[in-house]
Amino acid sequence: MDWTQMTDRAEIEPNSSDRPQRRTPPPVPAYPRTTVVPIVLFLFGSLMAALYTFVLFPRQSAIAGAIDVNRLGEIARHVAAGDGFSQGWGPTVRRAPLFPAFAGAIIHFSGWQGPDAVVFRPVQAAQCLVLGLTCVVVWAAARKLFGPRTAIIAGALAAVAPQSLRYVPMAEVETLMGLAIALMALTSVNLSLRPTLWNGALLGLASGAATLLKPIAELYPALFGILLWLAWRKRSPGSDPGSRSDSGSGSGSGSRAVAAAVCSLVVLAAVVAPWMVRNAVVTHGQFTGIGSNAPGEFLRGYVLAQPGYYLLRQDFGGSEPGKMQWDWEANLFEDALLRKHGMSAFSTTRFGPNGQPMPLEESIPSELGKDRIEGAEVMRRIRHDPQGVAAKFFIQLFTFWYIVETRTKSLVVGGIAAAAIALAAFGAVRARRKGLVVYPIVSLLLYFNAIYALFLGLARYSMPLFPTLLILSAYGGTQLLTGRTVRPPVDGAG
Repeated sequence: MDWTQMTDRAEIEPNSSDRPQRRTPPPVPAYPRTTVVPIVLFLFGSLMAALYTFVLFPRQSAIAGAIDVNRLGEIARHVAAGDGFSQGWGPTVRRAPLFPAFAGAIIHFSGWQGPDAVVFRPVQAAQCLVLGLTCVVVWAAARKLFGPRTAIIAGALAAVAPQSLRYVPMAEVETLMGLAIALMALTSVNLSLRPTLWNGALLGLASGAATLLKPIAELYPALFGILLWLAWRKRSPGSDPGSRSDSGSGSGSGSRAVAAAVCSLVVLAAVVAPWMVRNAVVTHGQFTGIGSNAPGEFLRGYVLAQPGYYLLRQDFGGSEPGKMQWDWEANLFEDALLRKHGMSAFSTTRFGPNGQPMPLEESIPSELGKDRIEGAEVMRRIRHDPQGVAAKFFIQLFTFWYIVETRTKSLVVGGIAAAAIALAAFGAVRARRKGLVVYPIVSLLLYFNAIYALFLGLARYSMPLFPTLLILSAYGGTQLLTGRTVRPPVDGAG
């Protein structure tokens, strides 16, 4: 007999009549033990990723088989070789450091050498495990909000969604970013339920990791801190049936929420500060951010916001050399601006008089010079063409979910995204009506959608959001199919 049965029996004994009687809780559906589910989901997610990476990806032709498209793997190779954070001709500030450091450490300790398909094999294996861990984090966040049934479905969907699997075989940041965003979601949920300094610190840590993968994540803790303060300020004793007794008054809870939010910002700053100091040192104080090229991304968004691309009249990418594609058109767009100031968007290897390769120029002067020129152009457009900025933003709110290489692929990717978003919206509305806390997930999704729409809204950038999006999609799906009220969160926190 377990302790819950003993308690229920003691409450109805005659000798205990002087104690307050408690109603026996109704029976609940039997679910797998909590310790078993995350292990199974981790293994399932890792296995699905491995199946795609090592069996399907090398044999398919729908997606380009290149592993290191954006030269993050090249930086990782230099890190592994002890050359520092470089693309081969001096330090670079072009990229955030966490993925190259992650991949570089794996390459260094594995000792594998040769072409990308060989060198990055242990990195691919590690990214399979990353996706498995992402499924566990998704399960944990969904379980806190919606109960075990939705949590299992969300974790399983995260393992098989095409967007989750897309970049596992590649030396790209998206798979690791998917884990970081899921951790941001989980820590945001924890902080919304209990605004403690510890939970604030965990959100800052997760956000710091995401920022060191993609600097675009760095503003989220400040935004969430405002939402957290507003949510807890409105609370009063007894208004939240699942809240702890220490929730206190609305004003007291608001003060704790502010303290927790400030703690998240302090931890975020502590996580990213060493890399900012490194960038300040290598640029002699000229750059103190996480990664350069934000103005360039902003301007390239104007090319994407043309009707030919967002209406799918023109392929975004592909393998037809006779057609102008977005990447080349965006490069030419940048080059035309830079040439007015004596620079070029194209760097090519110089050759000596006997045909021998000559070293390229140092990376940092060209990277910073490009940022200065393009940053001035960004400010000019914001001041003198706010309507154009707003139009680009609005268009990219949608292209963020569907624009990939070709029209057919864009329709497939967009269709999957539309279904997931529709279910998530339905789930969020139903959850709100039932008084469940969903603003941590909704605010995170909207933040990334909006911030990318401001800069450059490609579908590849939405793919790390999918594991987190599927938390709401899974709940919307279960509600659509059953229409039943879910069990309250397992920890009774809201």
